[in-house]
Amino acid sequence: MKPRHEVKLEDRRVFVQVVEGLLRHGVGERVTPRLRERLKQVGLDLDRPLLPAYPVTQWMHCLHIILEEVYPGLPREEGFRQLAAHHVEGYGQTLVGRAMMRLLRLLGPKRTVQQMVQALRSGDNYTEVRLKELEPGTWEMWMNSVLDAPGYAEALFVSFLKASGAAEPHVAIVRREEGATVYLLRWKER
Repeated sequence: MKPRHEVKLEDRRVFVQVVEGLLRHGVGERVTPRLRERLKQVGLDLDRPLLPAYPVTQWMHCLHIILEEVYPGLPREEGFRQLAAHHVEGYGQTLVGRAMMRLLRLLGPKRTVQQMVQALRSGDNYTEVRLKELEPGTWEMWMNSVLDAPGYAEALFVSFLKASGAAEPHVAIVRREEGATVYLLRWKER
């Protein structure tokens, strides 16, 4: 499955609320002077107002730096899972994130999954998502990106499902395709 409007990697941008959600709120006081300096060296200066958007390649580099500094003793996948959970918590404290988290609680899990297209799209200029309901509480989700951050996307989606009130949410990668990842999202129906 190819995206309808492919955005070249060099043109992909992550919007400020994503950066703010993780660094100002999710990681928050765990931003050490060393982390601050390492991020500044790759172009993300926390001592200045955040830019409206950042190149996705720069943002991914920043995620790896944050992982190294905030979760140094954890296996990479577990660190990315914790980082994603803190990211959703922090994003929920931004202006856009607060509105989205309130909406998720009202929608419930099924409608949250159906709205994931817009929710994910609000954080960048390139994400495209396609959904297929396999049975109640089980969905396949195709997304036009492959992250070099094992466990991150899965934990991000689990956090969104938890925020929607889903019971026992679980997300796993089913397969990778050229430039895309297919996930299986499951939860118990209440």
